[in-house]
Amino acid sequence: MEEANLTGAEARKVHDENALTAVVEFLSAFVLFLVIVSAFLALSQLKLGSNVAEADRFDQMAIDGLEKLTDSKGHVVLRESGIRDIANATDDWHLFNATTLLTADLLPAIGDGSGHLDMQRISALGNVTEDRLIHGLGIDEGLNLNLTITVVQSQNDSRVGEEIFSDGTSRFAATRGSTASRTMHLSDEMVRVTLEIHNAGREPAGLRITEFMADPLNGPPEWVELENPDGFAMNLSGWSLASPGAFQMIGDSALGAGQRLICTGNAQTQYNPTDAMLVDFGASGVLGTGSIDSLAAEGDSVTLGWTRSGTILTYDVSTIEWDDSWDIQSNHSMTYNLGGNLNSITNWTAVNTGTPGW
Repeated sequence: MEEANLTGAEARKVHDENALTAVVEFLSAFVLFLVIVSAFLALSQLKLGSNVAEADRFDQMAIDGLEKLTDSKGHVVLRESGIRDIANATDDWHLFNATTLLTADLLPAIGDGSGHLDMQRISALGNVTEDRLIHGLGIDEGLNLNLTITVVQSQNDSRVGEEIFSDGTSRFAATRGSTASRTMHLSDEMVRVTLEIHNAGREPAGLRITEFMADPLNGPPEWVELENPDGFAMNLSGWSLASPGAFQMIGDSALGAGQRLICTGNAQTQYNPTDAMLVDFGASGVLGTGSIDSLAAEGDSVTLGWTRSGTILTYDVSTIEWDDSWDIQSNHSMTYNLGGNLNSITNWTAVNTGTPGW
């Protein structure tokens, strides 16, 4: 009744004051709500924007790593008995084998020193393990990478899209990652270099059994041929070979991309026409020699295993089992056809005297 006696101006003033009061009350309630939400997030140890900082870190590593990889020739400092041989440091890192580079201080860059890429150095990435490349590029320990070099421009149209190099750990299970690319000259072509950094876990690489000789006659040793089919070199530390009742680690060397290793019952008498890397498995009993055979031609098995660093758990990467139905003849090796079930005779070919290292 009192408000009805107010003049029009006074009524509008009261209405405005009531509206202002409502706005102030709403804002106060909203601020209180934000305070409560902020307190909840703090208690939950959540920070707005933390994922952005993590993404920036991965982005910067990818960019910096790509620059280090492509801007120079790289360099290597070899080690003798653990001591760095600084006096003989060189940018010709691409002239050394995988085992030598495994323990060296290494930046395996692929530039030619004049802003272009060098095909010899790209090819030499096959003597560098993924871990050594990660370390050389300054990428955080525990992360992985994937490197691809693809032709994007060429006078030969059929080469466009061809991958000159591609290897590394798949990003499939990653929760964080970043990619950096740049296009550069390689001879008379243009190629795109793409470096991906991520946190996906790494599984055993693709070391595989490609040929074996069981129970040969007339004294030669038994042997098993292994191949690294990947683009990067493979650190052999953690890899092992086993036959029933016997087990041996391969050793602390490295196997270059596309190269083969012969595990033998006797390194002194092993037929080795390609001068492939040899590892003697005679003393452990995994493989035999002379009159002492470990593998029976009429039925036996060989297992390739891998033990993760810092653990004692060995994964059976692949096992070959054969029986008398394979009808393995004396002094004939069995060569895998690189496809299908390892334990099916249809995927193996018998070769007289064998082709170790080929």
